Order: sequence, then structure tokens, then C-alpha cells
Amino acid sequence: MKMLKLNKSVRVKFNPYAITSHRLFLSRIGIELLMGILLINTWLSIPFIPFRLIMSCFFISLIILVEFFFRTSFMSKIQNVLFVRESLFDMLISLNLYEENDNVVINSATLHFDIASDNSVIITVPLFGNKFLKLLKNLEEYLIPTLGLPLISKQEFPDYVIYKLGHIEEIEQYVFNSHTLTKEFFEDIPSPIIKLSNTQQFSLKSNTNLGIYGRTGTGKTIALQWYLFNAIAKGCGITDNTYLGIVDGKGADLYALGKLLQEELGEQIAVGSSPQMLAKLSRQFVEIMNERFEIIKQNSSLNADAYDLEMTPNFLFVDELASIRDSCGSSKQGKELWNEILQNLGLIARKGRQAGCHLLLSTQDPNAENIPVELRNQISAILYLGNPGNDRLKMAFSMCELENVPTVSDKKGEALFYADGIGSVEPVITIVPCVEVRTKQEFLQVVRSILPNY
Repeated sequence: MKMLKLNKSVRVKFNPYAITSHRLFLSRIGIELLMGILLINTWLSIPFIPFRLIMSCFFISLIILVEFFFRTSFMSKIQNVLFVRESLFDMLISLNLYEENDNVVINSATLHFDIASDNSVIITVPLFGNKFLKLLKNLEEYLIPTLGLPLISKQEFPDYVIYKLGHIEEIEQYVFNSHTLTKEFFEDIPSPIIKLSNTQQFSLKSNTNLGIYGRTGTGKTIALQWYLFNAIAKGCGITDNTYLGIVDGKGADLYALGKLLQEELGEQIAVGSSPQMLAKLSRQFVEIMNERFEIIKQNSSLNADAYDLEMTPNFLFVDELASIRDSCGSSKQGKELWNEILQNLGLIARKGRQAGCHLLLSTQDPNAENIPVELRNQISAILYLGNPGNDRLKMAFSMCELENVPTVSDKKGEALFYADGIGSVEPVITIVPCVEVRTKQEFLQVVRSILPNY
């Protein structure tokens, strides 16, 4: 491709490109026609039959070579570029994204595009604050039919928008049992990364706080279990100077899993179900977070965080915070306890990223009664299992545009997913990894299998 550098900027102007798909087609036909004429002329003008056969084979070979050349991957890439360029050019004209005076174009919207190795098309649209601004910021409804490709992502910046279109790779759910999930699965995954499927993952460096929402039967416990396994595989609660806190306001599934982990791995796993325990655990978590800040401050690296210094991430899991609030009661002491809990959780939510200290909140319903708004707005990595209504969508995904939200099926574990850094302005469909464990022994077998080597 370096032999031929094609212009990948599109704007309206007269005769904008020397190389077009039409001219390429005419060149191919012209060359083959010329070879055909020379072949016929050979049979008519050369009387010596052996020489005539040699020249005929020569011209036939040239026709085959020309045909082969136009079918090579090199020419296929050129034709792809020409197709995208000409389609975008025609779209600009049909949408009147240009101005002319006396048949001279004096202003035009400009599109820059590139074709990735997976044949997805990335289009960058500069914004100049002119009359084309509104249309250019919502160009996806025209790009999709123009290129015949679905929208993968849309990223908006102050002075440009990036649209990515292409064939979306089918999501394959990770399914494990007590024998197949081992530390080998996690070995090649960087410490800040949590994988959700064969095509989806997110980074803890960009997402301090995690949310898991979903009513009973949608797979919320499966999602909590997957995040727990990820925390353990990263060394949380295993090594010195790490902390894994688990609080279940209802003393149900998460509490039971936490007690199993505590019995297996030791006191660095802290488990509770009461307001007093959450206050204590969150207080300890803040103290550990502040200790890490001091270590980071003493490091000579500029703007370093816990992951840059290869610290193990810490996690505080809290399920059904509303039950903790209700248990605090309305007494003065209960209100003071609840205020302390909110203060600690707020500090973790706002400051935890740099220290690699992460808060995970889960609930059946993310309304303001179950998760205070000031905490919910700090959550950027969200799994919402089941099909939430519009009001719940706005609560959970307030950072998204929510104009083209996909529909979740009834399949257990299927969820809407969003996280900072995934290259989308809308939640997308994912399927939460499933680890099939039916007994305590199977759960602990998985835990032992994923423990990292130190």
C-alpha cells in the first residue's frame, strides 16, 4: 500500500480525485481490450505458426496477469478506500454539506477516514462551529446506510467527532466450571484489566467504581462472583498490604461467599453484614488508601498511580446498601453511623483511583433510596442485568446519550454494559461470564486454582 498513497480526506470540490473506482475500471477494461486486439492481430498478421503461438501465449498471459493483479489484496485495499471515499463524497453532496457561489464551492464539511486491519471504518469529523455543526455531530444515521455498516462506537470531543463503523464481532460468553477456570486464564491479562467476554473488557485505571444492578433471577450473583474471582486472581486479599472487604446488607449470597473466602484465605478478607461492620471496613479501607497515597507521593514518577507502581488493587464489595441504611434506624446514633458510612464511601469513590482502591456497589434497583445520588454518579463501570425501564436507564447510565440503547434478551447473564474507555457513548450488550459452581467445595476449588504465584 505504500506504493500508492491515496487521499483519505473527503470534501466537496470539482474533480477532487485523480484515481476513482470508475477510472480504475476503465483502465482494467482498456488494458485487457488492448491485449485482446494485439492477440487477434497476431493471428491475422503473423504467418509463421510457431511464432504466432508464442506471441498468442504471451498476450494471453498478460491478460491473465492483469486480471490476477486486479484481484490481489493490494488492489482490494485500494478499491475499499475508493468505495469509502466516493460514498462519503456523494453523501456530503446529498446532505448539502457545502456552500457555493457562482458555481464555485467556497465552503465544505470535511471528513477524514481510515480503514483498520479488521475492515472497520474510522471517520473523524472536524467541527468548526458553522451551520453544518448540528448535522455533523449526528452523522451516524447517514453514515450507516451510506457505507452499509453498523455503528460500533461514537466518541465526541470539543472540536471533532469520531465514528467507527464495521461488523460487530459476535459476543461469546465465557463459561467455566470448577476444573476449567484456572490462573492460566488470568496470567496474560494486565492487572488493571477485567475481561467480560471474548470482545469486551474495561480498565480499572479508568473506572474506580463499579456497579452491578439487576433484579432477582437476572444473574446479579453470577456477576458478583466473577468480579470476586478477578479480585482474587489479581492478588487482592492474598498478599501483604492488600485488602478485600465484603459487606452484604442482607447477609445473603455475597456474605456466604465472603465467609468461605475468609475461612480459606485468612483475615485479609474482611466480611460483614451490619452497619457497624461496614463503618469499620470502610474506615479501614480509607486508611489503607491514604497509606498508599503516601507511598505514591514519595515515588519520583510524575503522576504515577498504584498500577504504575505495580501495586495490587484493593476492593470493597457492598451489596444492598439500602438494607444497611435501614438497619441504622432513625436514632441519633444510627444517623451518625450512616453519615460515617456515606462519608467513607464517598472518599473511596472520589479518591480511590490513584491508590488502586475500588468500590463495587450492587443492588436490585439503583434508585436514590438504594444508592445515594452522590455515590451513583461516581460509578463509571456498570453492568445492568435484565431489561430496565427508561427511568432506571437514566439513573444507571446518566453518562450516556441513551438514544440507541440495545434490548436485553431474557437470557440469564445478559446485561447492558458501559465503562469509561470502551469507545462508546451508549451502553452495549454483554453476557456476564458464568462459573458453574454448585457446592462450597467447587467454589473453593476455583479459588485455589486461580491464586496467583508470588
